Amino acid sequence: MTRLIEHTCGDVSIAVAPELGGALAWLRWRGDDIFRPFDPQGEKRANLCGSYPLVPWSNRIAQGEFNFSGRHWRVARNFGDHPHSLHGSGWQSEWLEQEGEENITLTLECPETDSWPWPWRATQIFALTQDSLTITLRYHNLADIPVPAGLGFHPFFADANHCEVQFSAARVWLNDDNNLPNEEIITPEKWDYRSFRAPIPSSVDNCFTHWSGEAAVRWPHRGVRATLTSDAPNAVFFIPGAERNVVAIEPVSHINNAINLFIPGSCEQAMDVVAPGSMLTLHMTVRMSDEK
Repeated sequence: MTRLIEHTCGDVSIAVAPELGGALAWLRWRGDDIFRPFDPQGEKRANLCGSYPLVPWSNRIAQGEFNFSGRHWRVARNFGDHPHSLHGSGWQSEWLEQEGEENITLTLECPETDSWPWPWRATQIFALTQDSLTITLRYHNLADIPVPAGLGFHPFFADANHCEVQFSAARVWLNDDNNLPNEEIITPEKWDYRSFRAPIPSSVDNCFTHWSGEAAVRWPHRGVRATLTSDAPNAVFFIPGAERNVVAIEPVSHINNAINLFIPGSCEQAMDVVAPGSMLTLHMTVRMSDEK
């Protein structure tokens, strides 16, 4: 039985699964699923929950290899036969609940391992209001040297087959045959969601830049809207096949495979450099409302 920590405020209710990568098992508003709900009878993985944390990096590191500070590093390829290291290791670790907190607070402390060559600690804080959820994700550098790091959130909005999406970003990275970014272009018409439109299944899995910092999903038949905001400078927009019935809009601090494309700390698309004892922080808020 997977342990869930539940919390309710006003019309908003959540459940968090510390053992499943600190994932958000569900987000509901007036009983409606905003994010895809965790199935307690199904396979127990963070990436089958409503949302999960991306730490200490987001998306892919090509072949699990990169150079930093004059050295070549390898990190474990961590998802079956997938050729790249995927989404860090936080989503595959058991988090601990911080007792006595007003909000739900989870922590994860990791030594130097084959998943990341430097020690670190992560914190997640889940804070509710009457109509919103805010998740704060932090990376704490426990090494005695500056290290690269990145953060992100991977929410799956529910019932994509009956929703409409609004998402605006000026530019997007095209992917090569290995699903790695290789060219940044102006966002083409086929991925133009500046006005609400139904998501097209299997049409996009790309990292967008210069985005507005806000996206919305609405379900006209239910009269519900969810508006996502974040301080992340980039966002992955992912619409899988119709059988999965979800849309992912993922605020991320850097683009896919950034550590092999940019010097860490050099731009908004690069991974950050975190000094010894310092932190990197990212926020995501989802606010629910009636859709008139």
